[in-house]
Amino acid sequence: MIYGACFGIELTVNNVAALYFFDYFQVDMVTAGMIAASFGLMNIFARTLGGIFADNCASLWGLKGRTYWLFIVLLGEGLALMLFSQMNVLFLAIPTLIIFSLFTQMSEGATYSVVPFIDKKALGAVSGVVGAGGNAGAVAAGFLFKGSMDWNEVFFVIGIVVAVASLLTFFLHFTPEQELEEKVAFEKANMDVLQAKADQANAAVERSLKIISDVENRQ
Repeated sequence: MIYGACFGIELTVNNVAALYFFDYFQVDMVTAGMIAASFGLMNIFARTLGGIFADNCASLWGLKGRTYWLFIVLLGEGLALMLFSQMNVLFLAIPTLIIFSLFTQMSEGATYSVVPFIDKKALGAVSGVVGAGGNAGAVAAGFLFKGSMDWNEVFFVIGIVVAVASLLTFFLHFTPEQELEEKVAFEKANMDVLQAKADQANAAVERSLKIISDVENRQ
């Protein structure tokens, strides 16, 4: 359900954004298509950004930190979509769309930062269910655009649903063993990084000493 509230909404907006800007903001179809494309282009970095921030939260607060971050970005997505639905001026609608897209893609990255820790013995099954949930969310949201509501009203309703779906993150729980395993993994990763930096520093010192020795020998 959580992935349906982010990836599913992304698929839905990808399908309707160009027509929405064409019909509601009276721009030509080429311009509408370019605006809609800006929504998808955020995938270049925003998903990764969501995962990076989730890792940073996990280093501070453990696995629960990942769920806290997922709640924040998912709630931000819902609020941004509700705000976008109320935009009537093009130069305000475009940046609002970008902000909404940023939260949407980060929510997807944050979701899959949690997935590997749900059940490592059934990682493939969990990933498959979550991925299917994204497509199911797109189908469910798509039905709303077939009804009698205006599209801006549909966006507002979907925003409310996404905001409510963010509360589902509080039902994600991890065992003490999983929390300990995550903590040990982060500590090991940090030790590896520190060791690599120390090796680089030692190598730099050795090169400097060799250069000094060569200079002295020439003199």
